[in-house]
Order: sequence, then C-alpha cells, then structure tokens
Amino acid sequence: MPLDVDGLAILKAILAAPDAFPDIGGEADRAARMLVIRQLKAKTFPLSGLRRVYEVLGHEVFTLVVDDLTEAETRNFVVRFDPRHPDGRTAPPHWLRRQIVALAGGAEPHAGGEVARTPRLSLPAAAPAVRAIGSPAFTARWDGKDHDPRPRKGKRKAGD
Repeated sequence: MPLDVDGLAILKAILAAPDAFPDIGGEADRAARMLVIRQLKAKTFPLSGLRRVYEVLGHEVFTLVVDDLTEAETRNFVVRFDPRHPDGRTAPPHWLRRQIVALAGGAEPHAGGEVARTPRLSLPAAAPAVRAIGSPAFTARWDGKDHDPRPRKGKRKAGD
C-alpha cells in the first residue's frame, strides 16, 4: 500500500530552502497562483473565506492573483459574493477585479434590491418538421401509366 505524500509539508520545505530548488521558481509561482484560484472557485467557499485568504496573502499579492483571473471568472466571483449589486453582470473586467479586492478587504456586499438575474433568451420556435408522408412523392396519385424512362439499349458483354 503506497503512502500518501503530504503536499503542504513539501511546499513548506521548498519555501524554507528556495536555494535548494533554483530551477522551479516559475513553476512554483504558477502552482501557488493556481491553488489560490482553485480555492476561490470552490462552490462552498464563503465571503468570510475570501476575506481570510486576503488577510493571509496581503493586499498586493491578492490583487496580483485577482488580476490573473479571466473576465468570466471575475464576473462569477462578483455575482457569487455580491449577488445584489446592479452592475455585477454588466460591468467591465477592471471594475469586477476591483470589486473582488474591495469585498475581500472588508467592503460589505450591496444590500438593496433583489438578486440580479440575467434574462434567459428564448429560443426561436422551431419550424415544424416536414414529414415524409406529407411530401409530394407520397401525395402523388397513380394515373395508370409508367413514367419511368426506358432502359438504354447498350452493348451486352460476351458473358451475359
């Protein structure tokens, strides 16, 4: 039975002696940023958790992590942590990033109004399907005559 490795212990060891790991500096940066973003994306992560991460990382580092988010991710965070804000669904990305940092820094979510919902676009009504029974070929009537072209007379092969 293989033993599980304590990832946090390894990360602490790397942080304690970065000179022993000189070639992984860039990868460590990306991994740390990815871990923070993954924690923020957790469905059950509350606003108090966001504030705790902000407190642990500090303003500058937290802002740099938030600057690395995509527009969709920032919009999802604002909608999740401040659902009643009227600009949460329509604001530009730079405003959304500032709002996340402000909420993490202690600003209270917008209290007034209802939860902003984007109206769902209704799909256009589909055209009725054309059924084979209703097509012209099935509605034709037999007039007693054969309208197919006559077979061509051609040379026959010697084997026929």
